[in-house]
Amino acid sequence: MWIILGTLFFYILLILVSDVEKISESFLKIKMEFLALIFVLGFLSHIVRGFRQHSFLYVLDEKIPIRHNMYVYMSGLSFIITPGGAGTFIKSIYLKERFQIPSEKSIAVILLERYHDLLAGTTIILASLLVYFSLISVSLVVISSVILGALYLLIQSQRIFVSLYSNLSKIRFISKNLPEIGPSKSLSTLTSPKNMTKGWLFSILGWGIDALAVYVVFLALNVDFEYLLTSQIYFTSLGYGVLSLLPGGIGVNESVADFLLVRQGLDLSVASSLVILTRLCTVWFATILGIIFTRMVLKQKIHS
Repeated sequence: MWIILGTLFFYILLILVSDVEKISESFLKIKMEFLALIFVLGFLSHIVRGFRQHSFLYVLDEKIPIRHNMYVYMSGLSFIITPGGAGTFIKSIYLKERFQIPSEKSIAVILLERYHDLLAGTTIILASLLVYFSLISVSLVVISSVILGALYLLIQSQRIFVSLYSNLSKIRFISKNLPEIGPSKSLSTLTSPKNMTKGWLFSILGWGIDALAVYVVFLALNVDFEYLLTSQIYFTSLGYGVLSLLPGGIGVNESVADFLLVRQGLDLSVASSLVILTRLCTVWFATILGIIFTRMVLKQKIHS
């Protein structure tokens, strides 16, 4: 609730700074016929990433019905607005309670999902830079590449992983919230070249569709920057928001997106309208989906 209230406060502030009247005019000009397509594409992007989760679990010899897998995946979206999307680890509890999947396996899957999300976003930005150069996007690619490389080396080196985990578990306020993963064979399995390639392809497809939804959001407000440039702006702002570790990247995501859009020649009010509508159609749409599917997971005995 505090995250939601904080977000509403920030959006109100953004609207006031950008000119309430002009933003109202922008929203009145939305092409309503595009909205259905936006939500269909958004939902489809999550379906693809749901298949990615199913694929990861299958590799670890955990075979659950695809429909039930989708329920669990979608339920994790209810906490996507938490810092770095860490709240999606709630899926580990559902997988253990409903399907008796060990936490070591489910946490490994969720960690790799987050890893591949960052990898896919970085890849798409890198591709867009071949056509549209942006220093702020280049900086993000460098930062995220360093993080991705360091994490991959950490996962591959079990000795370093165990040492780091052991040291963190000695810190009282960290140890209380540290997941019990220990030396993870699951992480090693999931990071084999074959499985990494498969995960990367699923992620590129899923996030590529998500970027297409954002492109349609732009079209709904009569703004056409081409798919690649729109994707670059979207993933650059999203990336900095994730790296800020603020809930939902609130403030950072919107500020970076506004800056990039204004630099493309848009009026601040139009840029802010695009940012707000994009956020509503992506992260908040996903959150609502997550809440709906969480109720389904909690009410139904989906393992039977």
